[in-house]
Amino acid sequence: MPTRDPTIAAGDLDRRVSLLRPLYNEFEDEITAWEEAAKVWAGIDPTYAQESNEAGRETINLMVTIVIRYRRDIDARWRIQDREHLYDITGIQDIARRRVRLALLCQEVL
Repeated sequence: MPTRDPTIAAGDLDRRVSLLRPLYNEFEDEITAWEEAAKVWAGIDPTYAQESNEAGRETINLMVTIVIRYRRDIDARWRIQDREHLYDITGIQDIARRRVRLALLCQEVL
């Protein structure tokens, strides 16, 4: 069974994005704000877009895959800011389980 190559070519990470971690209220049950945890280089690839009709409104669900160098601290509750685009992380995949790069499955926050 072939494995995907976990290495990263420098030119593949062509966007500077901010990793945002949530700040919680005193009861730790509600997100009150977001703080920048780090700025990292990333590659962003659109995965798919889907139109739907929710409560009589046309909405577009845009999913992207964001690839960054491996980080131990990132969490699925975090967000990613790319210029004017904001993404919720829906999944984290350690490519080939080699701790070299992460593929973050994300949904754009509209």
